[in-house]
Order: sequence, then structure tokens, then C-alpha cells
Amino acid sequence: MSKVLQLATAFLSERKARTVLTVVATSAAVSMVIWVTSSYEALHRTYDEYANLALGRYELAIAPISGEPTDFVPHETVDSLREDAAVKAVDPMWAGRIPVIELQDAPLPIEQAARGRDSGSGSHSPLPSLMFIATDAPEPPFEMAEGNWIGGGSDEAPNSENVVPNIVVRADVATRRGITLGDQLTLELPRPNASGETTLAVNVGGIVNAPTLHGAGSAGIPMLTPSSGEAFLPVPLIERIIGEPFQISLLGVAVDPEADITKFRFSWGPRLSDHSVPLQFQQAFEIEEALDQASAAQNVRMQSYAATGVAMLVAMLVIFCSLSMGVTERIRQYAILRAVVLTRSQVGSLIVIEGLVLGIVGLVAGIALGWGLLKFVESLFGSLLYHGVGFGTSSLVLATIAAIGGALLASIIPAYQATRVKPVDAMAPRQSASGFTSVTWPSLIVGTILLAIGPLLSFVFPPSEENIWFAMAASFASIAIGFVVLAPSIVVLVDRLFGPLLARVFGVDPKLLASQVTNNIWRTVGASVSMAFGLGLFVGIQVWGFTMLEAFVPGDWTPDAIAILDPGLPVEQISKIAALPDVDESRCLPLVVEQPRLVDDITGSAERPSVIRQDNVIIVGLDPRGAFSGRTPLLNLDWVEGNADEAVAKMQKGHACVVPDHFLAETGLQLGDTIAVDPPRNAGAPAVYMIVGSVKLPGWHWQTKLTGLRPRTHRAAALIFADYDSVAADFELPVASHVWFSYAHDSVDTEKLETSIAGQVESVHGPRAANDEGGVKVVSIESIRDRLLNGARRWLWMISVLPLVTLLIACIGVLNVILASVRARRWEFGVLRSIGFTSNELARAILVEGLMIALVAAVLSIGFGILTGWCGAELAQYVSFFGGLHPPMVIPWIPIVGGVIFVGVLGVLTATWPAISIRRSRPMSLLQSGTDAM
Repeated sequence: MSKVLQLATAFLSERKARTVLTVVATSAAVSMVIWVTSSYEALHRTYDEYANLALGRYELAIAPISGEPTDFVPHETVDSLREDAAVKAVDPMWAGRIPVIELQDAPLPIEQAARGRDSGSGSHSPLPSLMFIATDAPEPPFEMAEGNWIGGGSDEAPNSENVVPNIVVRADVATRRGITLGDQLTLELPRPNASGETTLAVNVGGIVNAPTLHGAGSAGIPMLTPSSGEAFLPVPLIERIIGEPFQISLLGVAVDPEADITKFRFSWGPRLSDHSVPLQFQQAFEIEEALDQASAAQNVRMQSYAATGVAMLVAMLVIFCSLSMGVTERIRQYAILRAVVLTRSQVGSLIVIEGLVLGIVGLVAGIALGWGLLKFVESLFGSLLYHGVGFGTSSLVLATIAAIGGALLASIIPAYQATRVKPVDAMAPRQSASGFTSVTWPSLIVGTILLAIGPLLSFVFPPSEENIWFAMAASFASIAIGFVVLAPSIVVLVDRLFGPLLARVFGVDPKLLASQVTNNIWRTVGASVSMAFGLGLFVGIQVWGFTMLEAFVPGDWTPDAIAILDPGLPVEQISKIAALPDVDESRCLPLVVEQPRLVDDITGSAERPSVIRQDNVIIVGLDPRGAFSGRTPLLNLDWVEGNADEAVAKMQKGHACVVPDHFLAETGLQLGDTIAVDPPRNAGAPAVYMIVGSVKLPGWHWQTKLTGLRPRTHRAAALIFADYDSVAADFELPVASHVWFSYAHDSVDTEKLETSIAGQVESVHGPRAANDEGGVKVVSIESIRDRLLNGARRWLWMISVLPLVTLLIACIGVLNVILASVRARRWEFGVLRSIGFTSNELARAILVEGLMIALVAAVLSIGFGILTGWCGAELAQYVSFFGGLHPPMVIPWIPIVGGVIFVGVLGVLTATWPAISIRRSRPMSLLQSGTDAM
């Protein structure tokens, strides 16, 4: 074994440039794993820990759905909850910001507040402020670090002018603000109270260890929780400060450990939404979900594993190219070694050891590089990642798998090739290491069969939710292997089809390019697949992303704009809006809208909620005939079941509805079935509607999100259409809240139209108060599409960075291939120079070789990316929160063509160094290399 190890070291030392390039590429791949795994893992750990601690001793919280600081929980909710046997405690809380003038008679250090839901002083106030939570809870929601809770013995008379009341400050706030136990703060009252006070002194009687998101301030979490409070005070004290009766911003609910929280939530959900201010539950997983969505940190563990797989494949391909070139170049040496000293197994182990050495050195270098990058990031952004970015065990394991696993996989084929060398091969070296130079039918058949497995598992035999991950793995693996099997044939086709064309473009003799990339086809395949992997992931992400997005982009079915009317208009007044010159009078209808909960959980929202598996629906009341039938219906719908005429006839009789096709697929309902909803203003008296048609409604989610059609909660299972009178009567909606219309011409000024509609509303209700934030708002469908597409494009480009980095790393392997190819042909180039070819022609031929490798990579990556993106988008319908809508495939050609051009440029740039090297070499030095230079 020592002799084998010495030989492996000697062979690696023989080609220092190749070894260095291979190690650099491997270390870059390893550092990529460490970067993704460690940084995302730390961020996820931060959010996970915060979410689990944010509610303190409460299992649930209840707050207004709107999240507006001016909406409060009705007091009767507290009494109702306390009567439930499953509830151990209910603690009402008020939340709001209060300016702090002084700390110990000196100005409080200003700390810029993060912009968010905060009201009051906030970041725009000349005074620093704290988010206060007032509660009468007898116990603190979190553990006390020092002092006593606000319910302690020093707070018997918080409203007495002779007693300085106590408050409790959150520990991290105390540290950042320099506050200690016993300090005195001076608060500024929003207005003079009954006693004429404009300021109020309070003592810091305790410090509490509440969790926080460092670096994000009190607005770090997009929903109100007990941990949002930077300071806590008793209820009588907040009434003294604000001069108003105590209002409830949040309820902390402690549930009996023996109770089923899921059943408890579902039973209370309809009752909470029935209040004049609709309420919703908040639980740890919802807090984490909100954080993940707000920070683009969803599926961080999957991203870590994906990065590991990507890095392992990149390392495998780069090391494979290096080992494959070594085996091809040292055929004579292996044959002599076989004849003199080594057995077949020792020759194979020699190749494996070479691969392991490259992998181990790359792993060590990659760990050092990755750790350095992480420490650099920690020094800049440590306040956000307050767990730090320490190199954990999981990061080390994944990095080791990527480097060593890639090295071992890369050694298999070269080791097999080396063991096939016979001693007699020392007498006559092989002319070509390529197994074939033409397209072979067996590889085409096998490759095609493998490519078909993905679409079959995704569309023809869709998996159950239990087998979805197996289907994903099988689909992607079969597609990847299928393209690898087809790769040699694609290399031959590119050589034959594009070789002559590129020869004319670059001014090179076609004979000079003949079979350049097929002389050693497996080396070319390795280099092409290396580049194709990164570009293929990029194309796959683009196809997957835009295909998933298609279900949320408002389609052609929707009119040009919708007007939000606050406080609404009587239906007979809508004709004045329809008569405006910018509005198409034939396509303008008033709407009444409600968002009731389903009486039964027919969507399975309690089992696995998703974007279409919710416990409520949006029901829109409108004129059926104007909406669906006639020569110019308002809604140009694609009917899946039923038809417009029959649906309109039934809807005009009352309590009939048209639903999206995905709603029937998710619930198992059919035409003629009924759905029952619970009117928020008349709880316990369900409204029942019969389904008379199903239609495709692509993009209804964003259409309703940005137009005020979700009045009670932020998600809904479906957008349902019914007749105006039934909806208005069932849900007590006396006036139209929206107007849906098309433009009369193409040059409509939205702001001018909004002003005109506002004038119609004011003619009925009178001018609005200056501080009234309501009124009229016109939202065009184009603005919705632009906002959605612009945000989606930015997000898709953000997650496309990893594949592009992978592509750059793979170029190192391609450089190795071209360097080896050029070095092996130095004597040949010398002969060509001697018979009249110029150095510029040879340099251009090498550049064309790099471009042809890039073309092979482009063909492989486009096929792989489109197929995996298509299948991935379909399989995601069964597991993704945003799945279930089954959109058609969308191929975004602009970014794909841009990616192909980028790969072509990289291919040419990679070949530039070898081309310059040959161009500068003299014919005599090339001829002196000999016919077997390598």
C-alpha cells in the first residue's frame, strides 16, 4: 500500500497545475456547502427558537386579524374563553408605543426603531420610545431575571400620585439602553390626563428574560406576541397614561395540557371571526411561518441538503475530469506497472487514492475558506444572526460528504478503465479513449426511457402525499441519469452540426475542427456535464418558479380594474360610476363581499393547511347575467363544468354559486352539491349555496389580496361567485363595497378616475375627515400583475445565485479538460504550424473547442432544466403550501437564453488561457514535445 500511495503522490505532483485547479474547484464547492448550511442553519435556528419562546407560558395568542393597532379584542371574548374547560388562563394585554423622555434625569439613548406595525412615536418621533404591554396577568409570561413582576407588592396603588409605579423591562432592551434595576424612567403622556399630568415617572422594578430577534427591534416579528413588549406595566397605569379605558390588543391563552389544541382552535375559529373585529389564533408554528416568509428563509434545511448535493456533484465531475485525463495520459505507465509490480486491484486503488487525496485536500481548503467567509459575515451581520455562524457538526458532515463522496464517485469509472489496462498495452498506446464516435441507438433508447420516468410519475401516475418524496427523488434521478446516458450522443451531434458552422464563423479550416470534442468523448462529457449541471439548475429554477407563479398571475378573465368604496354605495348609485367616460358602461358591476368560515372543514385545513386548504371562502355577490352571459360579460371565464347560461338561470333563483375548479378537486364536491358557510354577523345560522358551475380563475389570490376582497383573514380556500341579492341578505351587506369594471379606452388615467369615483361617494356620504384613511381606491389589474411579477423575478434571481456559482466553479474543470487536450496535441500543433497554419488559426480553433463544450452543456442544461422544472412544479402541488392549483408549464425564454449566452461566454473565456499559450509557442518548441508528450 505504501508503494501505491507514493505513486499516487508522484502522479499528482507530475501535473501541478491540474492538481491545483482541481483542488481549488473542490474547495470552492466545499466552501459553498459550508456557506449555505451554516448561515442558513443559524438563521433557521434563530427563528425556530424565537417562535417556540415568543408566546412564553401561553400555548396560544388571540389578536385582531387586521394587525392594525387601532383594532382591539372585544372584552366579551375573555369571559367566553374563561368558561371553556380546556382553558387554564386568559390574560388580556394592551400594546402600544410610549415615548420615554429621560432615564435617571438624562435623555434616554436613542435607538432607531425598525419600521413595521409600530404606531405612536416609533422611528419618526423626536423622542425614543418603547413598545409597552399592559396586563393584569398575575404571573409574568417569561422568567424574571431580576426584581419582581408588575403584580408584586409595590404596585398596590399605581394610580396614586404619591407612589412611583413600577414597570418591568425586557432584558435585552435594558442592556442596549443601559437600564438597570431601580432606575427611573420619565414617560411622555400622549395628552394631559385628568390630573393635568403631561409626564410620568416610573421605576424599573424588574427585568424579564423575554426572547427577541436581535437586530430586528420590536418590529422583527410581523405579528403581535407577548415577546413584542419591550416593557410591561399594570392595567391601571396604562389607563392613567393614555387617559382612556383599557383596550385589549392581544390575549394570551394557556390551554390545559390534556386538551387537543387543534380541535380547540377549530371549534373557536368561527366564533372568533364572528366578532365585530374578526380575531385569529396565533401559535408557535404560525409565528415561525410568518418569520420564514418575511425573511425568505423557507425550507432552509432542504436548501442545505440541496447545496450539499450540488457541491458533491460538482466535486465529483471536476475530480472525474482530472482522474480521467490522468488515466488516458498514463496508459503506458499503468501497463508497465502491471507487468512489473502492481496487481489489477492495486492499479484501481491507485486511482481511488488519487481521488481521495484531491477530495481531502479540497475539503481542508474548503473548510478554511468557508470558515473565513462565515467569520467575515459574522463580523458584519452578527446582530441579525445572534446565534452566530459557528461551524457545526452538521456542516462538517455535509461538507465531508460533498468532498469525499464526490471524490469516491469520481474514481469509479477511471479506476475501472485503469484496471482494464494489460501489460501488452505498453507496446502500443491507444489512439483514442473514446468508446464511440457516433450516435448509438441503445443509448438513445435507454436515455429516452429514463427521461420518461419523471413525467410519468408526475402526471400519469401522480403520487400520494405519503410517497411524494420518493417520487421526487426517482423523477429527478432518472432525468439526470437519462441526460448523462444521452450526453455522448449529444456531443457527437454538436460536433457534426455546429462544427462546420463555427469553423466558418471563426475563420478556421473545418478539417482542423473535425472530431475535436469527440477525440476523447468521456473527457468532453465530463466537462460538459460539469457546466450543464449549474446551468441546468438555473433553468430548472426559472421554469419551476414561473410555472408555479402562473397560478397566481391574474389571467385574462378579470376586468381592467376594481374600485374599493369606503364606506360603500347603494347599488342604485353605481350607474353614475358606470356612466363615467373612462368606464365601459356595459362591463361595470357592483359587488358585495364577505369572507365567511365553512361550517365543515371540507378542505382539510386542520390536517394540512395550504393556499387552497383553508377554513373559509371569499363569496362575491354580483349580477350573474352581467358577469357571465351576453355578448360582453364582465368575466371572460373558462368553464370546466357547467356552462354560463345554465349557471346564470340557477343563480338568478338565489343561493347558487360558481366555484374555482381547484375547489372541487380539493373537496371532492360536484355540481349540485351544496356548501354551508357561517355568516360572521349572524353566527349559528348557516347560509347554504348550491354549486352550479366550476371555472378556471388563475390569479384570484393576488386579485383578492390587493383589492380588499379578503375582509376578515389573510387567506381563503376559494373565490366564489353568487347572486348579489342572496349575498347581501345572508351577510347583512346593505351597500356595495366594490365596483368591478373594464376601461372604455386604453389611455385611462387611474388617479383621475379614482378622483371621479371618490366624488360620487362624497356626493352620497359627504366629504371625509382629513385624518380618515379610508375612501376610494382604484386598483388596476396591470398594477397587480406588475407588482407580482417584479417581486417574483427578484426572488427567483436571488435563489438562482447558487446555480450560477456552481457554473463558475465547474469552469475550472472545463479549463483542466482544455489544458489537457491542448497539451496532448502540442506536437500535432507544431506539425500544423510547420505546414502553413498560423498561430492565430490554432488559437481560434481552441476557442471554438471551448465554445463547443459550452454548446453541449447548453443543450443538456436546457433539456434537464425544462424537464425537472416542469415535473418539480407538478410534484410541488402535493407538498408545497402554495400547491394544489396545477398550473400549465411556463418556459421563460429570456432568462434561459441569457443563461445560454453566459455559458457560451464562459466556454470561450475558459479556453482563452490555453489558446494564448499555443499562440505564443514557437513551432520548434511544439515539435520538441514529441508525439507522446503526455
